[in-house]
Amino acid sequence: MADPNFEEIRCALCGADRTQVVFHRPYQVAAICDNAVYTASTDEFQDYGRIVRCLDCGLIYTNPRPLPGSLLKGYADCVDENYLAESSSRSINAHLSLNTLKRFIKSGKLLEVGASTGYFLNAARTDFDVVGLEPSEWAGRIARERFKLDVYPESFLTTQRFAPCSLDCVAMIDVIEHLPDPARAMARAAELLRPGGILYLVTPDVSSLSARILGSYWWGLRPAHIYFFDGRTLGKMLDKAGFEVLQVESFGRIFSWGYWAGKMRHYPAWIYQPLLWMIRSLGIEEKVLYINTRDSMEVLARKR
Repeated sequence: MADPNFEEIRCALCGADRTQVVFHRPYQVAAICDNAVYTASTDEFQDYGRIVRCLDCGLIYTNPRPLPGSLLKGYADCVDENYLAESSSRSINAHLSLNTLKRFIKSGKLLEVGASTGYFLNAARTDFDVVGLEPSEWAGRIARERFKLDVYPESFLTTQRFAPCSLDCVAMIDVIEHLPDPARAMARAAELLRPGGILYLVTPDVSSLSARILGSYWWGLRPAHIYFFDGRTLGKMLDKAGFEVLQVESFGRIFSWGYWAGKMRHYPAWIYQPLLWMIRSLGIEEKVLYINTRDSMEVLARKR
């Protein structure tokens, strides 16, 4: 009997249903309801379910997966106090994204989908007229109160706040891999962007060297991620939505040594334990470090 908490789906890129299992760590239903699964700062990388590859187009995705309503509730209820502990680093990372974006667009109306607590919008507001959508009540409140940003708890697919062709840029930073229908989200972005408008994406790269080496231990495999792109499958989906890909590059980030170490807690002990010992011995937990593991993609695409 099928589990009523999950649904079987077809490939979001080509619609086929012929798949091959790539990884399988069975879901724990109780864990899917745990707030930690939905936080950006989570180190919960286990029990991510069955991950398959489409035999027709190569897209990798979770199947079966939690129902969209369950996912939405998880994000709406999400509280992530640890996220704020790296405020300085997150502000710097936001400016890294902004600097790349400004190579292709200098100003205009910018919407961030999945704005979280507002670091990127706060960085972008010096050049753009910014607005955000964020399902987490907690994160949206912080963005409004701390940064005085216009951030709304509305669905990107159904919001009536924006007219067609009214936006100059749409940003989704570590978002597209969470969405139940990424192809529809890209089509929605194309609908709202003016001709020549820019879509900015950051998402894990499942074809990266580190993803292939770490296999089932890779950080990108987590319960809240339900799609796993590489440059080819993401490019195909963008093309179908009406975008021309302008740039695909690896994306690094700045965080404290302690934060980076915490992300490796579920990796094999021979990787995690020596690193943790070194960091504590040197007393550098709070020092910041830029790392580019080359397993996140920064993608810019232009609406045709």
